[in-house]
Amino acid sequence: MIRYLVKNNFKIMCRSITNIVLYILAPTIVAAVLISAFSTLMDSYKGVDSFSVGYRLEDDSEFSSYIDQLSEKCKEKGISFIEYKAGDPKTLIAEHSLGGFVEFGKNEYTIYENEDEKAEGQVLEYIFANINDAPTDQLTNKAEAKELSVKHPEFIPAVNSTDYYGIIEVIYFGWCAIVCGAGIFISEKKYKLGKRYSICDISYTKQYLAKFIPIVVSVFLGLLICGTILTVFLGVHFGSLLQSAMVVLLMIMAATAMELLIYYITNSMLATIIISFAVVWFMGFFGGSFETYMFSAHPEFLKQLSPIYYGNRALVELSCMGKSDYVVKSVIVSGVIFAVCSALSIGVAKMRREKV
Repeated sequence: MIRYLVKNNFKIMCRSITNIVLYILAPTIVAAVLISAFSTLMDSYKGVDSFSVGYRLEDDSEFSSYIDQLSEKCKEKGISFIEYKAGDPKTLIAEHSLGGFVEFGKNEYTIYENEDEKAEGQVLEYIFANINDAPTDQLTNKAEAKELSVKHPEFIPAVNSTDYYGIIEVIYFGWCAIVCGAGIFISEKKYKLGKRYSICDISYTKQYLAKFIPIVVSVFLGLLICGTILTVFLGVHFGSLLQSAMVVLLMIMAATAMELLIYYITNSMLATIIISFAVVWFMGFFGGSFETYMFSAHPEFLKQLSPIYYGNRALVELSCMGKSDYVVKSVIVSGVIFAVCSALSIGVAKMRREKV
């Protein structure tokens, strides 16, 4: 019987093919727009290879005793010090495309930074902060240089807007799964199928699964096609395809279960869509669907309250790192939502029928 019900609901959904096509075109179009709009927002940081710095020394400056040594050491790192006897520092920076300018007084110095080259200015500040803190004998090479301990901690590589928005829009639209099953609920009310099911003594679990399975399968296939289009035509990289597909599928299952629960409680398709969209929007807001979760100013605990956050982070890290600890977390969160909401939906349906 369950196979017949699922098959029949698939046929009903295919009559409203627009809802299914929506899950192919909508995330594709929205992702393409966001990728285009924020194409430079998440560009990878490019390190400074080499640049020139202008400087000027007062005649009685104490820095004159080791300026040559400082120039040699910096030159090894790609930073060239060029002396300018006269001229306004800011004008010299603009005219000669300098990364900065340093005026050495008697026992102090002033750094002028290039407003268009922030990275170079930070490098200069770092160099002279070390000079200011270091003993004079180290600066003049009278003391033996110490070996530096270099460590390479793990970090999340930068993600470009193509991968980020191409991924998270697939997840976001997956959480609006109930729209795809609108035809089922309209037909059920129109032909009073609920009463027919009760006469046929079809269990509430089978009635629930008859709606749940077609919606999940249809949305998953639609988003799979969408993901393929994004990969082929826009160059979105999903990382581990098997793990990514598992995360997306379980999130669709969780979304469908949650929204079916809302439908069973309200018994209204309109109310279900309004409430579902409001809930999903707030989850997406804190979960990084509109503002990238790594750049957002929301507290971490608010992000972790959103199930979408776990899926977004899992898929983004799979894309840029090939692995993610959030895959397991996303699977657990989605699994709990699916199990709890499914049980509650069946319970609510049974209670509603008993009252009737």
